[in-house]
Amino acid sequence: MKIEIEGNPGTGNTFQEINIGHVENYNPAATTVINNNYGTREKKSGGKHQASADMVDITPIRAEILIYVDKLRIYVAKDWRKRYGEMWSGLVDLEKVKALIYNSGKQEGTNFNRTLVAKIIHHLYDRGIYSKLNACAFAYSLEDNKDHSVRNAFRDLPSAEICEHINRYLENFVL
Repeated sequence: MKIEIEGNPGTGNTFQEINIGHVENYNPAATTVINNNYGTREKKSGGKHQASADMVDITPIRAEILIYVDKLRIYVAKDWRKRYGEMWSGLVDLEKVKALIYNSGKQEGTNFNRTLVAKIIHHLYDRGIYSKLNACAFAYSLEDNKDHSVRNAFRDLPSAEICEHINRYLENFVL
């Protein structure tokens, strides 16, 4: 099909020809459009589908987590200030933590599990890494809102299995 333009089309305008192969349902008065794109997924050996977390590049999310927890550096005990960033880099790489921290679930406005991060912070406070635990101050430092939902997560500890892995990591952590 040849596109014929009469008159001045203006600057910055583009004209394209679009061919749609098949339209399932056409409703010009629709207010909501739901696109279901069905395609093939890559398979691992054994014929099982790859999990979506395996397909996501976690490098930018990891950096986002490290920036997030660095906002609490002012609350870190003096003995840990110099190695705080390095400590968190190792924590997010622990297998048990990695399995959960990169899944934000239903949390809005984040690419990682803020609740788990807050629970880990509580555990690190118990280990003496933070000089004080003030949920309001921590929530404000992290989210610029003292009443943010992450505040409630500072009350709880992560699972016993995660705490065990963190403890083992901290005991072997050498500067």
